[in-house]
Amino acid sequence: MDLLDTLYVSKSFVCIGNSLPFCFNCKYCRLINDWSSCITYFTMPSEINPLFKYLPVAVNLFYGDPMLQVDGTVTLLERLEKAGHKGPVIIITKGDFSRFPDRPFDLDLHIAFSTFGVEGGRSMKYDGVDRNTLLTNLEVAFKRNYRYKYSIEFRPIIYNVNDSDASIDWVLLLAQAYGLAIGYSGLQGTPDVVRIWEERNYNLKPYPGFKFGHKKSLSKDRLDYIKTKAKDMGVPIFSKTSCLLSYTHGLSRDYNAHYYRPNEVGCFGCAMQNKCFAAKRLRDTLEPNLLDKIPFKAKLLYKKKHTCILKKKGICEYPTADCSRIRGGLIEIKDKITTADVRVIKWLTGYTVDADFYESSHLSSCWES
Repeated sequence: MDLLDTLYVSKSFVCIGNSLPFCFNCKYCRLINDWSSCITYFTMPSEINPLFKYLPVAVNLFYGDPMLQVDGTVTLLERLEKAGHKGPVIIITKGDFSRFPDRPFDLDLHIAFSTFGVEGGRSMKYDGVDRNTLLTNLEVAFKRNYRYKYSIEFRPIIYNVNDSDASIDWVLLLAQAYGLAIGYSGLQGTPDVVRIWEERNYNLKPYPGFKFGHKKSLSKDRLDYIKTKAKDMGVPIFSKTSCLLSYTHGLSRDYNAHYYRPNEVGCFGCAMQNKCFAAKRLRDTLEPNLLDKIPFKAKLLYKKKHTCILKKKGICEYPTADCSRIRGGLIEIKDKITTADVRVIKWLTGYTVDADFYESSHLSSCWES
């Protein structure tokens, strides 16, 4: 196997770890048809390229919660320590955090506690754990003598299942009490996964006027309620994972460069707005030294009305006006590259990319140092 094939790049992280043949049996899981797959990615990012020590990494994000494989999770954290990893390292869990060792790691470690926001039988039916697990996990985390970085993952919010005012208020009140940010989104359902839900008679429906796909949609009513209540309570909320992590870890910008599409993504009023808009203004001045970070023949251009390649090809499920009026400095690459290449270029440089690319979670070979 090529070394590049041992690194898995998702939308917001480099993912390391392995899958398990069991998990919490969440009814909404988008990996519901992958549970039997054996997935293993143990290569440290910096083994590919020294610059990759600054990339965001998620540990054991494949099928099988990190707290269901604590020993393996800790081993990977220790390997990241030994490799001198500097970027954010994320563990997303709904499992029992008391199983995680009470010790510091020399990493910029982030624990995101997942919750479904409803109690009793409904929580167990859809989410596989009781919502009181979040209460216990937060108590355990904040009793320890040192602090990692923490947040709450309120995902997915599902139509007529866990989207009531009471559910949303419960999560917001906890976040307020512990001074945490919240990541939230609607339900994602690809055609294969939706078919399984239907075959198993799971009551999972999109909001009226929406359809399932890669976009995690919420109704305007629920979105407005969350935003208004969070603002009133002083709770930072983020619909994009990279925005939340960039905020929590004190980064100078959203590492996924969503600020190129501010209206679509909801940058205005975001806790990262000032930082991200300053980063965007800096990139509009065109910084040629940043091209040294990438292995492709590329050049920096300022465009007044750039159209995203996904919209040009007609393969974007949810194009918006922002997709056709991207304005600012960008990196132009003539070679055909992978989606993983595009993601890593954004993470390292903060620029959006103008290039033809194909879907792949693996990098092109030219990244190897």
